[in-house]
Amino acid sequence: MTHDELLAKIDYTVAIYEGLSVLDIRVLTAYLKALRAVMELHKPSGIFCRGCGFIEEYNEPAQLLPCPTIQAIEKELG
Repeated sequence: MTHDELLAKIDYTVAIYEGLSVLDIRVLTAYLKALRAVMELHKPSGIFCRGCGFIEEYNEPAQLLPCPTIQAIEKELG
């Protein structure tokens, strides 16, 4: 999944729940917005991650971009 696809998935989920007035949905929306902010911070730029400084050329081939933070988010989102 690309960085833009992950952001689109988060945006889609926010759009579904944002208009509802139930408190639990507002909390969920706030968490999704926070997750999106992390995603924006960790956007890849060439061979490194802008958020954490992860550089793919200094790591094992199996650990190329995305950075470990984005890999963890992808894993949890399935």
